[in-house]
Amino acid sequence: MADTVILVNGLPGAGKTTLAQQLKEASGWPLLSKDAVKEALALIADGAVGSGRLGAVAMDTVWSMAAAVDGEVIVESWWFRPRDLGFARAGVALAGAVRVVEVWCDVAPAVARERYAGRHRAAVHDDGARLATDFDRWVAEGVPLGIGSLVRADTSGPVDVNGLVARVRAAASV
Repeated sequence: MADTVILVNGLPGAGKTTLAQQLKEASGWPLLSKDAVKEALALIADGAVGSGRLGAVAMDTVWSMAAAVDGEVIVESWWFRPRDLGFARAGVALAGAVRVVEVWCDVAPAVARERYAGRHRAAVHDDGARLATDFDRWVAEGVPLGIGSLVRADTSGPVDVNGLVARVRAAASV
């Protein structure tokens, strides 16, 4: 079971996926990304499962995989606190983690919106509709989960990843 779960969280378009990959490369910690799992499952389901349900199955899969990892594991996703706090707590419990560090990707909402609108991802994410219907609420109510220690990272530009790894390690040892 994972001793430490490092949650990489932030608004869609905040740079979570990029930062999580950089953290993985700099630290050697394994990375589990909800969107990567969701896209793989979407290919298997071939349209038989809707995006929302598929996202839930993907996250359940990620947490089950985290439970199979020894030591530290990075789990990357967008956790919208009003919707996802209970699910995140249950996932951390399933993973068996005794320590949690949440890395919150800080970026101006306008930058996140521009990135989100400009990216090209698998259709299963339904980004165009989500941008139109959900993004303003995400900006207004999107905050860190408040599970474990919090480390903020300014993702509006390049991040000192080695420095971030040191901050995450320090937060995990508290």
